[in-house]
Amino acid sequence: MGGGYRDSDVPWRFTGRALYQLNLVKSAEARKHVPSDLKLVELFGYTLGGVYLARYTDSPAGGFDEMVALGGLVWNPPFSCAWAARVFVNDPGARAHGVKTCGLPSRLARFDRGDGADEVDGGDETHGWWRNTRPPSVFKAAETFVKGGWRRRPGKGKGNKTKTKTKTNKTTSETVTLRDGVSGVGLCSLAIPASGPGLLGPRIILKLPSFSGRTESVPDLLKYSLDLRANVRLSGPIVPRRGESESDAETARPLTPSESLWAPKQDKVRFPPAVAAAAAMSLPQTIWETKPEEAAGEKGGKQKEPKQASKPADPELVAILRGRPLLCIAFDKLEMDVGAPVKVVKGK
Repeated sequence: MGGGYRDSDVPWRFTGRALYQLNLVKSAEARKHVPSDLKLVELFGYTLGGVYLARYTDSPAGGFDEMVALGGLVWNPPFSCAWAARVFVNDPGARAHGVKTCGLPSRLARFDRGDGADEVDGGDETHGWWRNTRPPSVFKAAETFVKGGWRRRPGKGKGNKTKTKTKTNKTTSETVTLRDGVSGVGLCSLAIPASGPGLLGPRIILKLPSFSGRTESVPDLLKYSLDLRANVRLSGPIVPRRGESESDAETARPLTPSESLWAPKQDKVRFPPAVAAAAAMSLPQTIWETKPEEAAGEKGGKQKEPKQASKPADPELVAILRGRPLLCIAFDKLEMDVGAPVKVVKGK
């Protein structure tokens, strides 16, 4: 497609794949983004926000990537929906359409992929959602082994005494850094979950009313239809890492699955009851490891003072991303039809 957002083509069709993660976000943070005349759906001082990460292979703007930071859940009877606090795209046409037509806070951005800290040592290729690569099947691996692939395995073969780590983290496999499309400043860094199994999940159809507007370009409140068809499955979480704008980035590690509400265990999903109430009591942020030399101190008994972390480039974005993850759903073979926005008139 890629012919532009023509009125004659409404509804606009988007195809590709996406991840949609629900996070618990503090109501105080959500109100910074939600219009004051819209009611925020909240409980114990928290609301539902999250992250929407998509890789479109085709759309009116062609193929592009998108990340939406969802500030909170708003209620506009008879519907409720997640309010977009930040929208990042790497296509100028998609950004212009979002700003001028849909009233979205769209920004131009770059999505830079980098190897994550949880990848397999020894140079093995990683298999993750971002690149949409999966480990070879059992039969393919056996065929490769028979054809001499065993000779290339680290630590195997005659005279090779190299030791490698065999333990891997199957929850996250890639890291994607979001950068400002103009300045190149790093805004956030996300640990992306591993790719799913080869078999697709059940196919569903969703009709989701959405709201936007109340921006400088579009001051009115808008609503538009969103019809989605996709194969769905549960996914590991999208986890924020400390970005370049903060010091000691190399010492950061994301929350482990057991430290978040999302806790996959032995290929099964463990989702505790009373999630919202339990999470509201304690919202741990990203945990920072201490360097050994800082813990032991310098020679002579003088302890090294910890470095002061600088503020992130977009602290409001970071506050949303660091909310406690509740659930992450993968949409495979996504087809999404988006209708033209219309102005919301009070009393109707």
